Amino acid sequence: MTYSQAIAYLYGLQRYGVKLGLENIQRLLEAVGNPHRQFPSILVGGTNGKGSTAAFLASILKAAGYRVGLYTSPHLLEFTERIQVDGLAIAETDVAALTDELRHVIADLFPIPNLQPPTPNPVAHPTFFEVATVLAFMHFVRSQVDYAVVEVGMGGRFDATNVIDAQVAVITNIALEHEEYLGQTLGAIAAEKAGIIKEGTRVVTAVDAPEALAVITDACQKCGVTLFDVRSAYDWRVHQSDLSGQQFSVGEKGRPTETLDISLLGRHQVINAVAALAAIRLLRTVGATISENSIRKGLRRTQWSGRLQLFPGRPLVILDGAHNPAGAIALRAFLEEQRFAGRVTLVFGVLQDKNWIAMLRELGPLAKRVVLTRPESERAADPHRLPEAERFCPKIEILEDVAEAIALAKAVTDPEDAVVVTGSLFVVSAALRALGKQEARL
Repeated sequence: MTYSQAIAYLYGLQRYGVKLGLENIQRLLEAVGNPHRQFPSILVGGTNGKGSTAAFLASILKAAGYRVGLYTSPHLLEFTERIQVDGLAIAETDVAALTDELRHVIADLFPIPNLQPPTPNPVAHPTFFEVATVLAFMHFVRSQVDYAVVEVGMGGRFDATNVIDAQVAVITNIALEHEEYLGQTLGAIAAEKAGIIKEGTRVVTAVDAPEALAVITDACQKCGVTLFDVRSAYDWRVHQSDLSGQQFSVGEKGRPTETLDISLLGRHQVINAVAALAAIRLLRTVGATISENSIRKGLRRTQWSGRLQLFPGRPLVILDGAHNPAGAIALRAFLEEQRFAGRVTLVFGVLQDKNWIAMLRELGPLAKRVVLTRPESERAADPHRLPEAERFCPKIEILEDVAEAIALAKAVTDPEDAVVVTGSLFVVSAALRALGKQEARL
């Protein structure tokens, strides 16, 4: 099987949709030797910030000399980005070999009825995400990782990643998203996210919504574990936050602080860094050898594409994967702090199930002009069917092709201003391809 054949097979599994539950992945993992039980791990859940937090954690562990697996989703350009060891994406040849191996196991375990026409059974067959997760765990074992940092896909309780018994679980924050699967309130969504809390797991959270925090606290009490709430346990203060990076001091309440640097932009990333710091210190209580110097190096070296990623030029281009109202609020705070309010051309595209009205309510007033576009996804919202956009934006234009939308935005934006591309990671992915091989600075 070639890499292109493997990718075609994996993407073909998307016809089985989204299925929250652990039965399929448990069967599949058992058939390949339960690789998820062969390495210690950190599991990172939440709504926004979980990918960045996972990247911070993996970078710190690598700086400490450990061999580290990192599993995140979705990818921006290539499937291989989802599965990394020591910062290197899985090789295409490994994807092909592992997919070919799994394909035969799946065919034996989950035979598809010979129906005419064939009718996929979403309950009886593994999904794309389930198979990708098993593939990642197999790769980590064969790469002999010392630790794996695993990002939850959606929710937590029934997410395929929740088969692992993590030494530390991190819940970054809770916001409304995927309500059709997770619930209509912060409390209901928090209950799903809290499903990664298990007996014996050390738990860190940066959740600030009282309703959600109460649910997580209750889940920890029921499992007999201690919750480390970074907002109540730590004090931190940002000293510098600009387009070159951020510097902040942090310490446990009432104790001396230390000064740390990160290259990721936006004050929300400081909270993610503090959560990663707390998780690492908990990991040290169960035997990990990680110096304070390794923590400093790991935080400083962390990079994470598509999140306030800068393409220098005149005008500056800013890519950000904000895909829900909470992400839009964080993006707005960054643009206002960096004095871009009123100096932005916004390139905006969303998926159909997203609360785009709330997002444009935050971002539209900052823009001189908005170019609505279409993400490269079957679930993309038609930009021609966003009729209320004019309520929040002074001037609207529509170009369905992302590359054309960015070209127009750059052409009409003053050199000292900025083009901001956001609304979906699918839009960011298309933007990265459109911007070609320009060197990006995170």
